[in-house]
Amino acid sequence: MIIQDEDDLLNSKDPPVTTPALRYPERAAGRRTFSPLPDYETSQALAFNDLNNDSLVTFYKCPPKRRFVDSRSWRAGIAALGMYIILSIVIGIPLIVKTSQENTKPFSYTSNYAVPWLEKITTTHYVANINNLSASLPNGSCNGWATIGKLDDAQHSTVGQLLNTVSPDGRFSITSNASYPSSMNIVLGDLFVGINPNISVTDATISVQMQASNDDLFDQTQVCFALSNDATGLAIYIPDNMSFNDQLLFNITLLYPQTSTTAQVDSFATYLPFFTQTFGNFGGYVNFEKVYIEGPVSRIFVGFIEAREILVETSLEPIFGQFAASRSLTVSTIQAPINVNASLFNDPDSKFPTYLEVNTGNSNLTANVTLNAPNKSPPQRPNFIANIRTFSGQATVSFVHDPTSPPTAIKLRLENDLGPVDAMFDQYFQGFFQADAKLGTVSVTQGTASSLDPFDATLARSFFPNYVSVTRTYGWIGWGPDSGGILEEQIGEVIVETSIANCTLFFDG
Repeated sequence: MIIQDEDDLLNSKDPPVTTPALRYPERAAGRRTFSPLPDYETSQALAFNDLNNDSLVTFYKCPPKRRFVDSRSWRAGIAALGMYIILSIVIGIPLIVKTSQENTKPFSYTSNYAVPWLEKITTTHYVANINNLSASLPNGSCNGWATIGKLDDAQHSTVGQLLNTVSPDGRFSITSNASYPSSMNIVLGDLFVGINPNISVTDATISVQMQASNDDLFDQTQVCFALSNDATGLAIYIPDNMSFNDQLLFNITLLYPQTSTTAQVDSFATYLPFFTQTFGNFGGYVNFEKVYIEGPVSRIFVGFIEAREILVETSLEPIFGQFAASRSLTVSTIQAPINVNASLFNDPDSKFPTYLEVNTGNSNLTANVTLNAPNKSPPQRPNFIANIRTFSGQATVSFVHDPTSPPTAIKLRLENDLGPVDAMFDQYFQGFFQADAKLGTVSVTQGTASSLDPFDATLARSFFPNYVSVTRTYGWIGWGPDSGGILEEQIGEVIVETSIANCTLFFDG
């Protein structure tokens, strides 16, 4: 190996180059086809070719990146979508509802969990402001006392009495503006409605007796009548400045005559808080179309009332009575017992069933129901729909057919949250049954009473408990095989439920 001297190395080096040095790198193996920049060789050639050119060097710029959808388009799209939804709701839903109503059968009911209950409409009317009497009671009169006297008691109470002869027909309304709780233990009263024992009287009579603890209270209390040939209105207006030392007592008696011509009452309505309302047995002397008996903290006793629609509603006081209805019967209170005997009639030619609703809370409920619907063939809809409920106490119900009635279709739901349930059906019930008890025991049994299907005597009575457990049992009972191939709308359904007590369902046959 020859080692050169340091001087030879210095002399052998090339002199410094004053011109630019250009080295061409090896061409890259590959580049992205979508890159906006030229390759290295092209850029260098362009640079030297234009070195002595006085024109401006043009640089390649990347075009602006365009968004798929900008913010303004998003906002416009969302606004259009919102407008489309709103127009669909405003225009589409009414069209759908109208079309469905036009295509709907007169009545179709497939589940007891959604009952189309009737609206509560009453004809009672009163005005809380005594200054409005002239407007609310045309052709009326107030405080037309026949006699006024004093009692020999500690308060020297004032007593007034009056008696009016009224038409037995048309509309009747007896009301008071007493309210709970301001008038509680201050206003008390009794109402009796029945038949006049005096057969010589040909008109209805209504008498009022009022007792006030002092003269000022007697004068301030208004007892007003509005009378016509087809309407009888009695309104009691209580002053709103009473003290706990004041007291008002009322006794109202309405008697219908015993005549060969039956009185036609289009509507009979009461709203009497803190009254005891008692109704006798009207026999065939009065034909009621609609009856509404109301009043909070009002005890209600009914001997027997028959009407197309009946509503009995109070609170904190019991309801006892016998009723007969062909359109609807509603009996309701709270924290007080209910004990009713009800006769329900349904016309098979009608488009709607007959409704029954009985409910209370924190007390016992007893309902004995007799069904009558002269079906000439298996019904195409339920004859009766019933809803019975209490959240405490014993719930006891029974459903039997009138001796003149063929088997009917009924849908019942019976609920009790805390107390036991005991339901009984006669040997003419046909349909599904279900009994539930969350923490209690369920018992569903069949008796030995025999019955024949009047529409097909060849069918045998069958009892199919499809599922049986300690807390739940459901199945089918009727003539023929399970459901007999009949549509669900044509057969009955009974659902009984409780939470922490026992549930008993019994079919007599």
